[in-house]
Amino acid sequence: MQYELNQQELNIIQKALKDLLEVGITEPQENYIRNIDYGISEIESRKIYSKENKKFWKKMIEVEKNPLYILYARLFGPLY
Repeated sequence: MQYELNQQELNIIQKALKDLLEVGITEPQENYIRNIDYGISEIESRKIYSKENKKFWKKMIEVEKNPLYILYARLFGPLY
C-alpha cells in the first residue's frame, strides 16, 4: 500500500503523532529536569538527555515494539 502525501498532509500527520507521543513525560525528560535541579549545567544536561533519549527510542522501537514510535520513526525518523 502506497500513498502520495503533500507536505501539508505530512505536517498534520507528524503533529498528530508527536502529540500522541508527548502525552506525559518520558524518563529521559524527567532526568533532564532533575539534572538541572541538581545543578548540572544545561549544556551537560542536554548531552545526557540526548544520549538517554536515543536509548529510550531504541527501546521503544526494538524491544517494546511500540507501534506509535515505530510509525513515527518510519515516516519522519526518530525524535532524537
